[in-house]
Amino acid sequence: MKYPITCVLGQRGSGKTLFMTYLAHQYYAEGKKIYSNFTLKDIPYHPITFEKLASLPDELTDAVVFLDEIQIGADAYEVFKRSNKMITVFATQLRKRHITLYYSTQVFKMVTKRLRLQTNYIITFDHNTTPGIVNGQIYEYNTETYQEYIKSIKMDLRGYFNSYDTDEVITFSENEISEGVEKQ
Repeated sequence: MKYPITCVLGQRGSGKTLFMTYLAHQYYAEGKKIYSNFTLKDIPYHPITFEKLASLPDELTDAVVFLDEIQIGADAYEVFKRSNKMITVFATQLRKRHITLYYSTQVFKMVTKRLRLQTNYIITFDHNTTPGIVNGQIYEYNTETYQEYIKSIKMDLRGYFNSYDTDEVITFSENEISEGVEKQ
């Protein structure tokens, strides 16, 4: 599928953000423009907050977007919040904007239903005793069959630990994050 939406799902410390950091590096190496709501240290990227994403900025096209802790911007319990609705509107426009979206969460049902219904794949990660070694399963997701198993993955991503800050706090608004300059 072209321009899919993928949920990266797992408990705290299971390697969700580490895996998305790895993917960001892979897509960057392919020449893709990267947007992320968490800091990527080793590659140029465009920082984006949930607030900025909800405004549907015109420049956000032909890219891969990584959103850590999506439930902060698309919370299942805040269905009537305008920003929540705008993020799900963004999800419906991905094909037209040529965007691939990855988002992480600890609990799939914490994510607004509108975004869950747009999700094409779910990658689940098991908690591992060796930090940086990720064990996961990839599923195709749709509202009729729910989850169809595709394959298992096991990867050694320890080389990407220094490429992001595992303790970074994810917030909703640009006003809530520290000063940062767009990396180019």
